[in-house]
Amino acid sequence: MSEEARKLESWESVIVDFFEKKIAQSKLYKVREYIEKKDKDINSEKDIKKVEKLIKAKEDKQNELNELRIDAPSTEIRLWIDKASQTKIAKGKRIIKATHVLRFSHSSSLSDGFMLEEKSNDMILTTSSLKKTLTYDLAHNNGALITVSRFLALKLSEKLIIDLIIDGDYSFLNPFAENQEQLEKWSNGFDKIVEEREIKTADKAKQIYFPLIKGDEQVSIDNINYHLITPLFSSSLTEEFFTIVSNLKFGKEQENIRKQLKVSNENSPKYHHKAYIDFPSLGIQKFGGAQPQNVSMLNKNRSGKSYLFSSQPSTWQSQLKPPIYKASFFDNFSTSHINEDINYLRDFLLRFERIDLSIKDPKRYAHLVRWVNSIIDEVLFYTASIQKLPPDWSATDKIKLKPEHQYFLDPYRAEKEFQNQRLSTDWQTIVCNDFARWLNNKLIGQEKKFTPQSGHTRLWKKLFEEPLREDVEAIKTEIKYNQQEKKV
Repeated sequence: MSEEARKLESWESVIVDFFEKKIAQSKLYKVREYIEKKDKDINSEKDIKKVEKLIKAKEDKQNELNELRIDAPSTEIRLWIDKASQTKIAKGKRIIKATHVLRFSHSSSLSDGFMLEEKSNDMILTTSSLKKTLTYDLAHNNGALITVSRFLALKLSEKLIIDLIIDGDYSFLNPFAENQEQLEKWSNGFDKIVEEREIKTADKAKQIYFPLIKGDEQVSIDNINYHLITPLFSSSLTEEFFTIVSNLKFGKEQENIRKQLKVSNENSPKYHHKAYIDFPSLGIQKFGGAQPQNVSMLNKNRSGKSYLFSSQPSTWQSQLKPPIYKASFFDNFSTSHINEDINYLRDFLLRFERIDLSIKDPKRYAHLVRWVNSIIDEVLFYTASIQKLPPDWSATDKIKLKPEHQYFLDPYRAEKEFQNQRLSTDWQTIVCNDFARWLNNKLIGQEKKFTPQSGHTRLWKKLFEEPLREDVEAIKTEIKYNQQEKKV
C-alpha cells in the first residue's frame, strides 16, 4: 500500500499519524521528514549512481518508519499520553470545544466561548447557515496546551477525541495503555482537562446589545428583546473562509493558471479551461501577535491570520505606469500633498536657514520632522503602488531605471540573479541619497531662495532610512511567507 493510499481506519492509526506529521519531537516525525527530504533529492539529482544511493537510503528509512509505526503506541506515544493526561487545569479554565471563541475579542479574556450546533436556512451568510460540517475550534487558557488541544481535536468517523471524553468513552486509549490501571489513570486525567460550559457573556466580550422597544412602550427589563450588534467572533466560519481562500490562492490548479497568465500577453493570449480566481484588495487581520496559540487551536493553525474581504466601492483610477524610462523614480515625481508640505517646509527653513537653528529648539525640530515625515509617507505610498504592479516589469531591455531603484520598486521579480543582487547590494543607501537630493532640489525650487547645507542632506537621509528599512523588512517577510505557503 502506498503512503498516499494509507487509510486511517482506527484511533490507533489516527493518533500514530498525528505524531508522525505534527509532533516535531517524535521519532516518527523525524524519520518521515528524512524520507521527504530524500524524495526531493531524488527528483533533483541527475547522477544515476547517486540516485540509486538515495533510493536505497530512502527505502532503509521507510522500513524503519514502518517498524516505528508498530512500536510507537507502546513507547513514545504511551509516554506522551501519560504526561499529557496529568496536566493540571482548574475547573472553569479547562479546554472547551467551540465555534465562537472569546479571546478573538480580547486577548486577556478567559478561554471562554460557545458551541453553535443548530443549522438555519438564513439567506445571510452566518455560522449556522453553512450547510457543510463545521471545523470546530478548541479554546484553552494557556498557549502551552496547543499540542494537547490538537490531540483532542483528532477526528474519526465525525467524532473528535474531546467528544469521546465528554461522553465518557475512553476506548481510543486502549491501544496505548499498558494495563487497565494505566487506562483508568489516563481516563481520570483527561476527564479533568476538558469541560462543557453554559453560555454566558463577559466584560471583555465587547458585545453591544441594542434594546428592541417600540416608541413609548413600557416593558419590564426582564421582557426586553435585544439585537446583538457586535456578535462574538466565529472561528469556525473564519476557518471556512481561510481554507477556501488559501486553497485558491496557493493551490496547484490556480498556480498553474497564474503561470499561464504570466507568460500571456495581448499578442499571444493563452487559453485555460478553468477560471482564474482572485480576491481584490484582500486584507489580513492577525490575532495573538507572535503567540497565536494563546488565542485558540485553529488560530495557531492559521498562523494567527484571518482574511478580510474588501467592501470598498469601486473607484476610478488612472493607470499607473512603472518608471521604466527614468534613471530615478524621483524624476518629475510630485503630488499636490507633497507640494503643499514642501512649501511649508521651505518657509520654515528660510526663517531658520542654518540647520543648527532649525533643530536646536525641540518644537522647531518636531515641526521639521513632521513635515519631512509627511513627505516620506507620500513617497512610500507612491512606491507601494508601483511594488504592487505585476512583478518583472523591470525585466526589459528598455529599462533606464538605475538598478538600485529596480531592487526597491520591483521586489517580487522572480529572476534569481536579480534577487541575489537585491539581497547582497546596499541599494538602500543609494535610494536614501537620491531622496535627499530630490528633496533638496524641490526645496530650492524655481525661485532658488533656499540653499541646502550638508546638515540638511544628512537629516533627510536619516529620516528616510528607518521607514525604508521597515518597508524592506515587510516585503522580506511577505516573500518568505509566500514561499512557505507554496511549500505547504
